Amino acid sequence: MAVAFDASSNATAGGGNLSWTHTPVGTPRGVVVLIAGDTGADDVTGVTYGGVAMTEVTGSPNVKAAVEAGGTYVYFLGASIPTGPQTVTVTVSGGQHLASAVSLTASDDTEIVDTDATINSDSSANPSATLPLGARTCWCGEALFSGQNAVTGITPLSGWTSVQEVDIGTECGAVYRYNTIDSTDVTMGWTQTAEDAVSLGVAVSEIVVGGGQPAIKRYGGVPFTRPTPPGLW
Repeated sequence: MAVAFDASSNATAGGGNLSWTHTPVGTPRGVVVLIAGDTGADDVTGVTYGGVAMTEVTGSPNVKAAVEAGGTYVYFLGASIPTGPQTVTVTVSGGQHLASAVSLTASDDTEIVDTDATINSDSSANPSATLPLGARTCWCGEALFSGQNAVTGITPLSGWTSVQEVDIGTECGAVYRYNTIDSTDVTMGWTQTAEDAVSLGVAVSEIVVGGGQPAIKRYGGVPFTRPTPPGLW
């Protein structure tokens, strides 16, 4: 069984720490927490799922301090996940934030295949980027911050579903998920008129057991893969 979407849940957006209950449908093998906020500083200090500390992914936080400041964050847990309804807690040091949790099912533990933090602009119309999946079957999602005054000014790209969209003062934030679990590279982003834009995209797949295409890793923005262990040439 490949990785599959299980359930999503949202915090009540606002200032201070965020805490809510996430209720999976199945047995989670991966949990992703996606966050957007209205400050241009790293003000998310940690995320837990059922009391277990989650790991902040590569590229997180993606923050922008100029013009209308905002930032996006993604945290991940891919093994030893508590079952049943669990409390999700996002600890923050300031600002207004929204957050969503997404649970994923699979036959094995899961891992991050790729992240993208290239959307970071003081003015961008219809910002977009590509999540390269390296032929891995993945679930994809993104957290975004926009300078649009209201959520009526932003729309998911075709093939994406809004998990939540929230007005944050004179700006807004959202969490979107891609509808298709597939191995074809995914275009992420959203539609808007020229405005501030910050996002963080993430692709998650089941861990490869006994060979197969390894996860994409990056060094200095350049993808590379794990070398073949000695004796396996």
